[in-house]
Amino acid sequence: MKKTVYNPSTLAPPVGHFDRGVRFGDWLFISGTSALTNVQGEIWERKLVEGIEAQTNETLDNIEKVCKDAGGSLADIYECRVILRKREHFKMVSDIFKVRMPERGFICHGYQGDLLHPDMELEIEAYAYMGPLEK
Repeated sequence: MKKTVYNPSTLAPPVGHFDRGVRFGDWLFISGTSALTNVQGEIWERKLVEGIEAQTNETLDNIEKVCKDAGGSLADIYECRVILRKREHFKMVSDIFKVRMPERGFICHGYQGDLLHPDMELEIEAYAYMGPLEK
């Protein structure tokens, strides 16, 4: 099965030795993504938008860019893993998902954890079913 790698030019290069997205056949796997993903520079010097609402929307924008680069959209996502710095942000993030991904048909996992950058409020990884690649 062919592996296709996605690193959209609209996003900063990954901070580590990985790619933004990898597609195997019909399946797209999107690396952990945050509001930092589109900001250039060394990770510790990057400035984030402030607040959980802004960071959630920026993160979903960045995930959407990977989906679009692979020929899809947020509607193709079937699973998300959300890591939150603060558990009290869960409701706000869930409300944003309702707006950004209004159609049900995906599963989501939530975790509380420490994040790489001291100003990061969340990170999301996602998996999408894209259907067959166009020839």
